[in-house]
Parts: sequence; structure tokens; C-alpha cells
Amino acid sequence: MKKIIYIILLATVFTACTDFLTKVPETDLSPESYFRTEPELELWTNRYYGLLTDEDDAAAVYDDCNYSTTNSSLQKGTRTSSSATWSWGNLRYINLLFENSHKCIEKPVRVKYEGVAHFFRALFYYERVRQLGDVPYYDYVISSDDAASLNKPRDSRGYVMMKVLADLDSAAVKLPAAWSSQPIYHVSSYAALALKSRAALFEGTFRKYHNIPDETVDGTVLSAEWFLNQAADAAKKVMDSHKYSLYRKSDKNLDPSNPTPYREYFTLASAETSETILSKRYEKDLNVTHSVQFNFTSTRQSATRRFVNHYLYADGTPIQSKPGWETMSYKDMFTGRDPRLAQTIQAPGYKAEGASSAQPLNLSYTVSGYRVIKYICSDAKNQGSSSETDFPYLRYAEVLLNYAEAKAELGELTNEDVQATIDVIRTRAGIATLGSVPTTEDALLRTYYPNARGSQLGAILEIRRERTVELFAEGLRLYDLLRWKEGKWITPATTSGFQGIYIPDLGEQDLDGNGTPDAYFYKGASRPSGINSSIPASNIIRIGTDLTLSNGNSGYLTYFGTESYIWNEDKDYLWPIPLAQIQATKGALTQNPGYEDIPR
Repeated sequence: MKKIIYIILLATVFTACTDFLTKVPETDLSPESYFRTEPELELWTNRYYGLLTDEDDAAAVYDDCNYSTTNSSLQKGTRTSSSATWSWGNLRYINLLFENSHKCIEKPVRVKYEGVAHFFRALFYYERVRQLGDVPYYDYVISSDDAASLNKPRDSRGYVMMKVLADLDSAAVKLPAAWSSQPIYHVSSYAALALKSRAALFEGTFRKYHNIPDETVDGTVLSAEWFLNQAADAAKKVMDSHKYSLYRKSDKNLDPSNPTPYREYFTLASAETSETILSKRYEKDLNVTHSVQFNFTSTRQSATRRFVNHYLYADGTPIQSKPGWETMSYKDMFTGRDPRLAQTIQAPGYKAEGASSAQPLNLSYTVSGYRVIKYICSDAKNQGSSSETDFPYLRYAEVLLNYAEAKAELGELTNEDVQATIDVIRTRAGIATLGSVPTTEDALLRTYYPNARGSQLGAILEIRRERTVELFAEGLRLYDLLRWKEGKWITPATTSGFQGIYIPDLGEQDLDGNGTPDAYFYKGASRPSGINSSIPASNIIRIGTDLTLSNGNSGYLTYFGTESYIWNEDKDYLWPIPLAQIQATKGALTQNPGYEDIPR
């Protein structure tokens, strides 16, 4: 987006040269003299793209599947209204365009950029509701002397989310299906529909699992079912366009023995156009890079055994179908599994992009033994902010999953729906398909999602499996757990810490099963002498306070085993309203349940 802004700035400068004597000086720029041309509207709306989650933040949303050496305030229970903040400046920029776009006399141009503003106002409010619940809704610019608006109380989440979906409907009508240049980096009509499927699914399932009462707004009964139908309808429009399909290339040949394209898709320097609906752009030459690889190593970002257990075997059977699965070795956890596992988590035989030989597991990169390799390119990108892979903010695989989940939650999923969604994703992955709506409940998944309910519970659980696996580290998992009312799994105390690979005993271990010891685990203040020289220093691990084994001298590598915060079901699903804002409105803004009393 910086490149786009740079190009537009150049265009604006060169245009200004032709009418220098009549152009209003930049120091006198005002709404009255702006918003008249396409370059001005484009330059104004380019700032909105900063609202899209970037790759660093999306990959570092920690949850039950993905964690680092530091817990979030949500996981620790330390969120307070006195430390909470919020910013509404972007909303002002969005509403300013609506109030001034009429100055552009070229109607197609005006309508297109109004579509951009509709998309981002919807995104702005969807993310506010997702965290805060009820929030005040503004579709106009507030003047500094408008006391009534400045002290406006919170509108209901149903009302706000109805406005979000209305904005996305408008965006879908006003935006082009594809822009004439760099379409993958611009919001489009299909991006609006994809975001609508995400937002409506969130609200529909949140209302279902949190027992939110129905409310009527302008004659429309806002219920869980209403939002779920909106999600399904939006996703189906994207599907029926036949514009998108799952990425199936293997141009990089990252792993000749495992050529399915999942890993490659997340290492592309330029977003491809078959699966990607909207992407954030990164490019080293423009000094626009991200730090995903550096963050993964410096924070020792790790996956949990709970996450790994979601993966099926390639024949479609679950992990618990194998005898001894609970004490399975690191090497055996990957044998015969869904290929996406070894394309997401480092397995024996892993090669970084461009590496000439397999690289052993380096335990300095992970505390669980399950090192995340999604988004990882060459090892050269492990240092600093040097990654330049594009980030697919909206992609077709999510749309398929949104549709399947909405229909299953409604109890309306058909065999044809399964074949058009879950089976398409599983076929790309290289594993057995379902073929029909599952009628039995997977026993392990039932323990992972005890609050799941519905007439098609077996299907709901399988769809959750697919979301967990397919959308890992894309910034969605935390909010999936919150909307499903399964938030307790976010806090380590629920499972006595986040658990990783199984270690059968202290001493030397051959993790990759090649006959040579490659790790050593010990207890005590000092490192034992005489350790096999084949074991790298990074893999000589002290078992102590922070990193423990679940059974003392054996068991799962466990981190945060001493964390004590217990998830509060009555409070933790929402963030606090900032105390400063409550005080500024003299209590017109109210607080979410469970947070500290607010002085008036």
C-alpha cells in the first residue's frame, strides 16, 4: 500500500504542475477543496488499509494452539479499564469521505471509493464489537461542540452488527469485482462478501453460544439464526461466482516427497490470485517488510499438542485411533498424518527454503518441540524485519469454512455442501474426504469443545477441526474460541500448562529417529558432563521451573505449568471499556460485566 500511495503522490504532484497558479496551496487544504478527483479520493482512502491486520499481529495472536514465552493480558487476566484505551480517529477519516464524496462529479469514481469506505467502516465496527460488545455507533463526523454525540451511550451489539452487514452489502454493490491495477491489494465486491461471511458468522455463533436474547431493529428480528443465514448467503455468493479456487501449485518444490501446496502458499513473495481475495503487500525494495520469521524464533513461538492432535491421518482416521497415541514420539506424530501438519510444524526431514540438506529440530526456536514453520522461507529471514511474503487477509478456504459452519450451526448442512467445502479443502491437503454429513461425534474433539451443540454436532466438530488446521496462525483462532464460548482453553491453567512433544525419560533422546541422539534433558542447577557430542548445545535442555515434564521425569514438554489464572466465564469474553472514556462521558458509557467499579 505504501507503493500505491507513493505512485498517487507522484501523480498528484505532476498534475499540480499543470495548474500551479490556480491550485489551492497545500497549507489551505480543507474538505471544501478536496475529494474532487480520483487521485484525491484514492490517496484519502489508502490510509484505511492500515486497518487490516498485518502479518506480524495475525501470526502472534496467542491461543490454545499457538503460544510464545509471554502470555497476553487476556491469558493472565490482567486487563483493566484503567489501562484500556481505544482510538476512533480512523472512523472520523472514513465518515469524512461520506460527507464529502459528493464533491467528485464523476459518479463511477465517487461510488467506487464510497464502497471502500463502506468496507472499512464495517471492518472498524466489527472488530470493536468483537472485543467490546455494545459500542456507540456513528455514521457521521462529530463536531467538537456536539455534546450529545460525544456523550452518546453504547448501542446494542445487534444494532451495530446490523449496520456492519449493511455497510458490507453497500460495499459489495459499489466496489468493482476487480480493480484495473493491483486488484489483489484492493478491497473488492468479493472481499466485502468474504468479510461479511466472517463477521456474520462471528455474531451468529456468539449469540448462539452466549445465549444473547433476540432483538428487533427496524422490523428485523436479530437472532443467531438471522446472522448465520447472512453468513451463509454471503459465502455462497462468493462460491457461486466461480472466481476463486484453492491454490494447487508447487512451483518452489519445497518438499519433493510432500508436494501438496499448503506450505508454499504462505511463502509467496507476491500474493497469487486464485485463492487470495484480499492481501496485504510487502516488498523489500519499498522498505515494507514484516518480522514474522524473526518473531517466531525470538519469542520461541510454539504449537501445542492439543493443536497437533486435531490433524487426521491421511486416510481420514483420527489420532486416537492409533494404539499408544498419547505417548507417541515426536517422529511418529508426523508419520502418515495430514500433510498440512508437516507443512505447518517442523517435522523430521524439514528443509528451509533454499537449504541443501534437512535441518534437525532446534529447541532454541520452540519451547514445546513443535516449531511453527508456516510463513517460513529461507533461514536468512530469521533475522530482524526482513520478511517480504504477502499476507492473505481474506482467502477462499476461509469462505468455504464459513459457509459450512454457518449451515451446520443452522442444522442445514447437506452432503452437497460438504463436498463443495470441507472435501475441497481436504482434497487440496491430500487426505481422505468426508463425502457426506458426519453423523457421529469424534470423541476427542468432543472433549476439546464441550460447549458445542446442535442437531448436526458431528459436522460442527469436523468443521472446527478443519478451521483449526487450515487457518492456524492467521489471527482467527482466538476469536473462534471466544464466539464458541470455549475461552477457558486460552489460559494455561485450564490444562496445567501448554503441552508439547512427549519425552519418555530424562537423558539423551533421538527425536527424529535416525539413530543418533539429538537432544538431552536434565534436571538440576548445572549441566551434566559427558553429554554426547552429536547433540547441539541448543538441544541440551534443563527441566526446571518454566519448562517442565508433565509426569516429572517424563511426559509432555510443558510451559506455563505454574500459571494460576482461572478463566472467568462471566467476564473474560469481552475487553473493558476504557475508564477514561467512562469518566469523560460522566457515566453515559457503561462498563462490561466483571471489571472494577467505576468512580463517578
